[in-house]
Amino acid sequence: MGGRIRAVVVAAAALGLVIAAAGVAQADSSSQPSMRDARAAATASGELGAAAKGGFGTAATWFTGTVAAGGTQGWTWTNAPADAAYVVGYNPVGATTSSMCQFETISSQYVQLWGGQRQFQFTLKNVGSIACGATVQLAAVSSSVATSTGGVSPGGTQTHLWNIPWHTNWVVGLNPSGATSSAACQFQVTRTWFVQPAAAGAVRQFYVEVKNVGTIACQTDIRLGSTAVSYNFTIATIASGTTWSTVWFNANPVTSVYLVGASPQGSAPITCQFEVTRMIYRQSINSDGSSQRQILISFRNVSGTTCGGLAELQTIAA
Repeated sequence: MGGRIRAVVVAAAALGLVIAAAGVAQADSSSQPSMRDARAAATASGELGAAAKGGFGTAATWFTGTVAAGGTQGWTWTNAPADAAYVVGYNPVGATTSSMCQFETISSQYVQLWGGQRQFQFTLKNVGSIACGATVQLAAVSSSVATSTGGVSPGGTQTHLWNIPWHTNWVVGLNPSGATSSAACQFQVTRTWFVQPAAAGAVRQFYVEVKNVGTIACQTDIRLGSTAVSYNFTIATIASGTTWSTVWFNANPVTSVYLVGASPQGSAPITCQFEVTRMIYRQSINSDGSSQRQILISFRNVSGTTCGGLAELQTIAA
């Protein structure tokens, strides 16, 4: 995987400004609930996956227990290998014939502790109207270092871009460094988005915004992992600054995590830009009493023109 990434990342440049129309940002990490030990939860239930120590596939699964409507849980995956970029999915349970069970990741960050341990932390939320639970599905994608931020002050952000091939999906991992005996080094991927350059035949671009969400100045390596694309569908043509949402029905297998990207199209010579802003995993009860997993996916047009594109999906499983 590492050689493949180096071959297709053909250009990298740090930008001084982000585009004006920002998408939905991650929740402020300072408001995270207390963290639970994900590795311990998965170990206790015998659900460590093949990618628990790195590589591609399922790293671990575990059950949340019942979470109240609107409730959140914070989880920490300890001893995270340096090459792993993480994607979180859910298999909700507890829906009724009148109400879905719905879960979403609202925040995530990578942490380096004093002594060098790398952690991946995330916060999930029951965004439905009923109390229910979900199996958390933590997937890993092998990644390689694409660039380093250099020193970044607390609260500071940087935006980077890469040229990427069409019909590939991408995930970002961070490897912070510079923790002290009194404070961890903490970075968050606050946004990612996809751009169709204005030039005819130009390659697609992938933008990444990272933020130092800790209390000390430190740095992070930005790592990129890529996958193939298994499914695609049309993103509706929408106006600049607006959001379009759709449901991916029968999101099977229910043991898999979905990685979603976008290929903006149809606006040359003006760039078309799309950001995936939300992914809500849902359990719905069908009329015959059977259950179905669905994913509600939201795309925001963050360009300055009306345009559309393709949504591109890849499943990650054991």
